[in-house]
Amino acid sequence: MREHTEKLGTDPVTPLLLKLALPSMAGLIIGNLYVIVDRVFVGKFVGAEGLAAMNAAMPIMMIIFAISILIGRGSAVLYSIELGRKNYNEAQKLFGMSMFLYLIAAAVITAGGLLFLDPLLYLFGIPPEALHPGREYLSVSLFGTIFIMLGFQNNLIRGEGYSGLAMFTQVIGAVLNVGLDALFVAGFGWGMAGAAWATVIAQGASALWVLCYFSSHRSISKLDWRTFRFYGRDYLWRIFYNGCSPFAINIAGSLIWTIQNHMLLRYGSLLAMSAFGVILTINQLLMGLVFGVCMGMQPLAGYNYGAQKFFRVLTTFRSTVILAMLFALVPYLAVQLFAREIFTLFVDSSNSELINIGVYSMRCFLLLLPIGCGSILVSQYFQSIGRAPVALFIAMTRQIVFQIPLVLLLPQLFGYDGVLFAGPAGDTLAFFIAAYLMRRELRRLREAADEEEECALPPETCNAA
Repeated sequence: MREHTEKLGTDPVTPLLLKLALPSMAGLIIGNLYVIVDRVFVGKFVGAEGLAAMNAAMPIMMIIFAISILIGRGSAVLYSIELGRKNYNEAQKLFGMSMFLYLIAAAVITAGGLLFLDPLLYLFGIPPEALHPGREYLSVSLFGTIFIMLGFQNNLIRGEGYSGLAMFTQVIGAVLNVGLDALFVAGFGWGMAGAAWATVIAQGASALWVLCYFSSHRSISKLDWRTFRFYGRDYLWRIFYNGCSPFAINIAGSLIWTIQNHMLLRYGSLLAMSAFGVILTINQLLMGLVFGVCMGMQPLAGYNYGAQKFFRVLTTFRSTVILAMLFALVPYLAVQLFAREIFTLFVDSSNSELINIGVYSMRCFLLLLPIGCGSILVSQYFQSIGRAPVALFIAMTRQIVFQIPLVLLLPQLFGYDGVLFAGPAGDTLAFFIAAYLMRRELRRLREAADEEEECALPPETCNAA
């Protein structure tokens, strides 16, 4: 329904941003319940070895998410811009191309992961005592790769302005995952395999919801198998070009997570690695709030940038900053104040040693979370308007230039505390670079918005100017 999408260029910006961002945030929070619920049941019914095994499996899952985002977000940026230009045939091609890429990527990842299961787990830092539960969990989880990728087509649903419908992708899967975890892990006692099967089935339900949307009358692009094909290197390049920033963020995150796992075992213990599995889950949940705001910004900024409505782009960014600050600071303070209560949700209350390590580590590792959110917001803005190199530069500066060297160096100087403070230190350094680049961009936007306002005057006035 094109009239609904065209409201992105006409309706008041702040209410529209809230309308797009809140469902996106809720969807990401609910989507994170996959991992949260799995960790709660594994921590309660399997124990520290299970949490350590899930932590070792996460870099592999992050690579799957990275490839999904490379295709999904890269397509969504172009999709929003083409909708802004009213090039609906091009939008259909982008949809078909992304479906084709998902099917190919899922087949390769699933087969490769199962073939090299044990070497991958050792590579990503699994302790020997956690190998068996790690093998149980990952061997099943890999079958959900295709469902994860198809679920990422909700980025295109959001690009059409249906943020609420996109949210239901996560709602359906998360609710189903909670029930199946209770049944498979707590009820049937299936342990790690039960947690994995609950997730895979829930991901399948989410993917089915997405496919049903593109079969409905609401969607601009349609689920037409004849369009699922390779449209040439130009389309591939543009999708990868615009999706490279979040892809790089997740690949770098996987690398950091892997190095961190090895450092935790070297300077800490299996309990420290188990605790970090919980901490990084909480971190993802908090960051999901900011990413949700950015996902609401993406179609709004992309559409208006494509339509050359620069004042609306400027207003969109300013409103996004205010909204992101609100949803970053309040949960951050809650985590700092109630770290013990939050951590005990994931583990048996009698395991005091694990709880003490976890509470201390959580408060230290998340110490400067709001600052880290700032550089992410700037990176996501540049991605939204199709300036992928700048977005990629910010992402790589934060993770490759700062965080990886710090997580390698600081533990050698400060031991376990060095592992904890490497992330906050890297976020702080990256924030200053992102702030400098965004200051230049805001100046450019203001100049373009002034020209836009002048040319909105009567023709003789515009020509005189």
